[in-house]
Amino acid sequence: MRASPPPSTKIRLCSRKLSSLWELARVAGTGFSLMPRRGDFRIGGEVLDRAMTVGKHKRMGSRDAGIAMQLNAELQKFALAYLPRARVPLARSTAMGLAAFAVALLLRLGLAPWIRGLAFLTFYPAILIASLFGGSWAGILVLGLGVAVGSSLWLEPITSPEWGVGTLVAVLAFLTFGCLMIAAVSLTHALLFALRDAEERASLVADEMRHRITNLFQLVQSIARLSAKSSDTTDEFMHNFTERLKALSEVQSGTAVNPRGISLHGLLEAMAATYGSDRLSYRGPDASPHPDTTLMLGLVLHELATNATKYGAWSASEGRVHVSWDIQDDVVRMRWQESGGPIVLGKARNGAGTRLLDSAFRSAGGSVSWLPQPEGLIVEIAFRLTDRG
Repeated sequence: MRASPPPSTKIRLCSRKLSSLWELARVAGTGFSLMPRRGDFRIGGEVLDRAMTVGKHKRMGSRDAGIAMQLNAELQKFALAYLPRARVPLARSTAMGLAAFAVALLLRLGLAPWIRGLAFLTFYPAILIASLFGGSWAGILVLGLGVAVGSSLWLEPITSPEWGVGTLVAVLAFLTFGCLMIAAVSLTHALLFALRDAEERASLVADEMRHRITNLFQLVQSIARLSAKSSDTTDEFMHNFTERLKALSEVQSGTAVNPRGISLHGLLEAMAATYGSDRLSYRGPDASPHPDTTLMLGLVLHELATNATKYGAWSASEGRVHVSWDIQDDVVRMRWQESGGPIVLGKARNGAGTRLLDSAFRSAGGSVSWLPQPEGLIVEIAFRLTDRG
């Protein structure tokens, strides 16, 4: 794990960042419409090219909008880099509150010969800094200690005849504005925490989308190879490839609508609607596989249905297909069984298309076994669940 930089380095970097932000804000408020020359200035190690947003014929509004967007981005970077990334522990918050109070007290004592009547002058920024970097408890600690110590050192005691409304107003004003600062910083922290959570969720979604797109491209490649192996002409290839892509698209559309993916019942209900509910029956507990597994399962079922229509049970008027499955230890074991069709002869299917499907499905964590029987083809499919519906 990378070592955390020392506090002095953090303070120096923070100071540079604030100086850069101040310079950017100053430039944004100067009001001139065109940059004098092509150049750049650095902001926290990054280069903002001045000529990106303005040119000879650029409007002042475009330039101001660009600077405002850059300023907003830099403020977000500063907040995410230097403010607490999570709830500050109580011990750390207490330590930061005491440290901020001590610094404020020493400054106020040092300024005492030149400042009279402003008992809480240095405690206002201490409350703000303690709340920003130590959380609400640190700010409350500075506020409470500031009232106690500041009142006793620089205000008349309540028993003194010189004590009056002015003293009371000073204390109440300090308490009021101190509480407002703590509340504002607390709200800022809450917004930052929400922003960080949203960014983390967006990053996870982006990673998942990249993973799914990669798998989808690999699956399309497998479909193309499968279609090429099983086709003799270009027209036949286009027909087979289009039909398989259509089946894949239907499953993909279902997973896009429902983030949890299509359930097993949903897949088979769609197949029954296409090929006839009187010719397809199924039985088993409903479950929602991982979307990647659902895509492969949908493609396998499409291949089985196509083969059953051309050569298997559905090529005969009395042919039927029954699909059953059970779930044990988070593993689905599915059985596709044909009956009433032509007599099946020969060994288990071992063609190129079968090998491609088996290989692709195995890469998604499953397996396919083809078991031809005289009374009809039997296919056993196994895959792991990630979520049961």
